[in-house]
Amino acid sequence: MVGMIRYGVTIFLSAFLLFQVQPMIARFILPWFGGTAAVWTTCMMFFQVVLLLGYLYSHMLRRLFSPRYAWLTHLVVLAIATGFAAIVPPENLKPAGNENLTLAIIGVLAMTIGLPFFVLSSTGPLIQAWQSSSHGGQSPYRLYALSNLGSMLALVTYPFLIERLFPMAEQAKYWMIGFCLFAILCCWCGWQTVGRNAWVDEERLDTASDSPCGNAASPGIGRTLLWFVLAMTASIILLATTNLMCQEVASIPFLWILPLSLYLLSFIICFERPTLYQRRVFFPLLVGGTAVSVAVVHLSVFAGLLLQVAGLATVCFAASMTCHGELERLKPRTDHLTGFYLWIAFGGAVGGVFVCVLAPLIFTAFLEFHIGLIVSLIVALSAILWPRPDRGSDSGQKSSRPSRLVSITMAMGIFVALSMVLCSMLYFLDPSYQKGLIFRGRNEYGLASVVEDGPYRRFINGRIEHGGQRMEPDRMMEHNGYYVPTSGVGVAFDSYRSQTNEKLNVAVIGLGAGAMTTWIESGDEIVFYEINPMVELIAREHFSFLRNCLGKTSVKLGDGRIQLQNEAARQNSPNYDLLFMDAFSSDSIPVHLLTAECFELYLKRLKPNGILIAHITNRFIDLQPVLLQHALENRMTPILIDDLSPDKKVETRWVLLTRNEAVIKSEPVQSLQRPWPVDIKPVRWTDDYASVAALLDWSAGIDWERMGLHLLKEKKEVVDVKLPVGAQ
Repeated sequence: MVGMIRYGVTIFLSAFLLFQVQPMIARFILPWFGGTAAVWTTCMMFFQVVLLLGYLYSHMLRRLFSPRYAWLTHLVVLAIATGFAAIVPPENLKPAGNENLTLAIIGVLAMTIGLPFFVLSSTGPLIQAWQSSSHGGQSPYRLYALSNLGSMLALVTYPFLIERLFPMAEQAKYWMIGFCLFAILCCWCGWQTVGRNAWVDEERLDTASDSPCGNAASPGIGRTLLWFVLAMTASIILLATTNLMCQEVASIPFLWILPLSLYLLSFIICFERPTLYQRRVFFPLLVGGTAVSVAVVHLSVFAGLLLQVAGLATVCFAASMTCHGELERLKPRTDHLTGFYLWIAFGGAVGGVFVCVLAPLIFTAFLEFHIGLIVSLIVALSAILWPRPDRGSDSGQKSSRPSRLVSITMAMGIFVALSMVLCSMLYFLDPSYQKGLIFRGRNEYGLASVVEDGPYRRFINGRIEHGGQRMEPDRMMEHNGYYVPTSGVGVAFDSYRSQTNEKLNVAVIGLGAGAMTTWIESGDEIVFYEINPMVELIAREHFSFLRNCLGKTSVKLGDGRIQLQNEAARQNSPNYDLLFMDAFSSDSIPVHLLTAECFELYLKRLKPNGILIAHITNRFIDLQPVLLQHALENRMTPILIDDLSPDKKVETRWVLLTRNEAVIKSEPVQSLQRPWPVDIKPVRWTDDYASVAALLDWSAGIDWERMGLHLLKEKKEVVDVKLPVGAQ
């Protein structure tokens, strides 16, 4: 009994540490790589590949060594991992700005968490192999479910407990203490088996009690390929769903963890309580989730936040349950345990590489999501058309197999869902689905396209327009879109020029089409900080703002915050009159560009009488409380500018922060500033903690007037909270 508790505690702690460090290290490096959703999915791919290596290591230990020598070998590896672990990445690993995103992230992870993660990854199958050796009469698969429970608890507690209570440096310190405790427990577990000459006694092998397939002496190639395909499909669905969620809101731990928690929950259910996996429940859920998720993909910007998250979460859970439920039904007996986990890890790693590396090279849309749905539906359909014997049928229990009528109904539903996904995929494969399409591309930072609508050419990042240009020769440098005179951009330039005769030095984080240059006059200088090289390519080849600008323009590739930090370290770097934060990925906000530490950097690069301008137009997140807090902290006056274009199609929200009395009293500011909501409560974001969840509007994206419910959306009272210069 003590031995089993020892195994259980060790495997639980290893799984907890394994999945606690994933969002932790991703949070550390997220600001280094632009806050894009690709940071998390690339981290996930790295973790899956290292997990595969850990499983391969434990599999080879069992195949090549006796329990004694396997324990001694693992003891050495544990000691090395403990001595060389570095959770906090050093500053010298920061990217310069021109690296390949995927390779740069992998390099940072390998140099920091790589070895400890490898050791933790090998623990699950190794502990279960030790348990099956010393307690052969008890199934080790319950330890697998226990490890997944520890993993899910680690994920759930991170955004809601750990991230809230501890600064990131303390998070790393406590994690290292936990890792040292794990190393001691792991050595203790291995000591149980050092006296054994063989891993498994043949007479104690579990057969039918372990698995419906337990009588097979060795899994054939067909079954191992099924293990691989099922694990790969679940991995593809997980990462593709996460990508879709994060690109429209923000790349934050909450949205990273939701799909991954559902993915792990399916593992727990299927391997701890296999009878809870009922095809008659989860196949219809998969069909319904598929229909909603396909609708969400096509509704695009018209889909509400709640509908998007609920639909994608549902299909992620249903597909994971389908793949893992069928995977559990195909599990082998315990002497093939490590090989089974090795194939699962292999499938997961290949799925991660496909989504993070291959898909951006192959597709110009998020078609990996469609591919994951198609394979999941085919798995469900195959299970109906060629059912395996039901669990418990060999022991005389009542079969849980669906009736013939239910099976036919489910099969028809799956055919309909499969047809929907295939039609959706063909739609996105057809270049003509975007009328007037000139360019469409994709890289690790997301999707981008250029569309011409009559005389107007638009730049679309993800699903959102990020600037445009009128193509008539005499109108190419007209102000338009987000940058008209009544917007925050127009107010900033007009109010600042009204109180100075000097030429302007302007910085913009986020290039877009380059439309900001329409405000630059002869003698002015403007520098754009842009992390995505494809955006610069589009701005130079498909728009003429940069080459037609009257002033001097330059584009610096790399994360804007890191570039500003590097420049601030140089003594001769000029400060800016106007500094714009205008960076988005689709509609996703880069949280690291809105923290207190980043605003401190902005103010270092801004002239004392300059203006800091933040573009906070967003469908789902109200960023006014964050900007108000920055104004209060830095004794600046916040000026809220809301603009609705004459055609009622473009609405923008900007916040200007300044201590310049002349700007505050200027005519453009006085006539165009808007009052702030009376019930607004300032919210402080820092690098350690920036809660987006509290600012989410779950009803956002819903057309209330079209639904006839607009009267239920009462307008908030407003009040003028314009602060005097120097206010605390």
